[in-house]
Amino acid sequence: MRRALRLPELNLRHVTWAVFLYSGAMAAAWPKQTYDIWWHLATGRWMIENRRVPHEDPFTWTCLGKKWIAHEWGWELPSYLMYAHWGHDGLLALRVMVALITCGLLAWLCLRRRPAPLAAIAAGGLAVFAARAMFNDRPQLVTMPLFVAMLCLIEKLDEGKPRWLLIGAPLLMLVWVNVHGGFIYGFALIGLYSICQLPQWIRQYRAQQPLAPCPGVLAATLLLAAAACLANPNGIAGATYPLDYIFGDTAWHTSWISEYQSPDFSDGIFVALGLLIVASMAAFAASGRRSRLWDVAVMALFLWTALKWQRNMAFLSFVVVAPLSLHLSDLLHHAGLAPSQERPDERNPAIFYWAIILALTGSAIVTIPTAARQADSSFLRDMPVKCTEYIAEHHLPGRMFNTYHWGGYLIWHLWPEQKPMVDGRADVLGQPLVKDWRRAHRMEEGWEEVLDRYEIDYVLISDEAGLHGGLKKDPAWRMVCSDPGGSLFVRKGSAADEAASEGVAEP
Repeated sequence: MRRALRLPELNLRHVTWAVFLYSGAMAAAWPKQTYDIWWHLATGRWMIENRRVPHEDPFTWTCLGKKWIAHEWGWELPSYLMYAHWGHDGLLALRVMVALITCGLLAWLCLRRRPAPLAAIAAGGLAVFAARAMFNDRPQLVTMPLFVAMLCLIEKLDEGKPRWLLIGAPLLMLVWVNVHGGFIYGFALIGLYSICQLPQWIRQYRAQQPLAPCPGVLAATLLLAAAACLANPNGIAGATYPLDYIFGDTAWHTSWISEYQSPDFSDGIFVALGLLIVASMAAFAASGRRSRLWDVAVMALFLWTALKWQRNMAFLSFVVVAPLSLHLSDLLHHAGLAPSQERPDERNPAIFYWAIILALTGSAIVTIPTAARQADSSFLRDMPVKCTEYIAEHHLPGRMFNTYHWGGYLIWHLWPEQKPMVDGRADVLGQPLVKDWRRAHRMEEGWEEVLDRYEIDYVLISDEAGLHGGLKKDPAWRMVCSDPGGSLFVRKGSAADEAASEGVAEP
């Protein structure tokens, strides 16, 4: 007699894992235009061609040879290799893989505290989609799994297993310092956790009890992590770069780059973040559960940073998940909507859970290829495709003035023959150059002097810029090509004007 096929027994915890992973895949699948992707790819290409990490700017004619701390090389290299072999599909695969790792770690962190699975699903799904804007093709993508991994190591320390943090944190920092400046958040998490332990240590000391977790472990972890950060191509300069970027000579750029602005909750991309903040405040107030000092402190810190700079929205989402799931669990238990933890003999409807997991898997299988087909149009939206081709075909000589967020695209397609004036690396360009560029781009007083002083031969400009309308009326310039979003102008009588008039110039 043949035995009936039985599916492996599932429960809501398995479904919780599936929802976390599905949410991450969906948040990362849809392509999000990021103008900086192109100069990151160009940096990866440069490293492959030159077999080293760049230390001077090779890309812009204004900063050629200027010192450049290319601290994100560890992300740029694999990104270029993926793009070189598989195009946007390669970037999609990399993005989804990192998102799955992030959400897998987040699910572990959340379920480690044993909340009601329904509460974990609600908190995790909302948090992942609140962070979805950060699942893009930029180095900060890699900061997210490393950030969550550090939270997991701290959780293990809190469970009485200090070796996880003592060994794991320096290894994390060794990777982190070479992919993104967000590694300073690793120190922030360990340092904040140490501060939160002070009241407990004082109580233990007064009671003549051993201090736990051991302060020496935390101090040693910070020292080893700091030493690990020196293992980068730029040494001390690379390890201290984020501090200079935010507080030093390059901090000026935070006043005008959009990701350093506060989130605008009327914008659709921030709706889930607003819901997460409101839901967290309501759940914490209504549940009556007393939160740990560590949870309160880390949520307060990243709430402040997320409201100050929208680029930190993902970190707030990740630190909220585990505490929020516990508070939601209490509310569900009070309402009788969650099974009691003391009923281990209760059998769950495995077929129903299998149906949920298969439905999520099927949705991902259908959605990801659909998203991949939209990548080309998404990444080329608003880009000067036709004008860039014109510059390449006519080998326009001389100095280019360009719209800031087009710089990376121009580097990718035109370098080394043509170099832009500016690109997305504000820290390399410096404040004086950016101020001059803005004066001309906005057609503010002295704009003509800027174009003359920098000896600009041709201008590739967005039609939203004041300079676009000004050059159309200026008899000293003529338009030679236009795109839906901008136009190419050459200075009359210049070498670029002659090359454009002749059709094709010598390279």
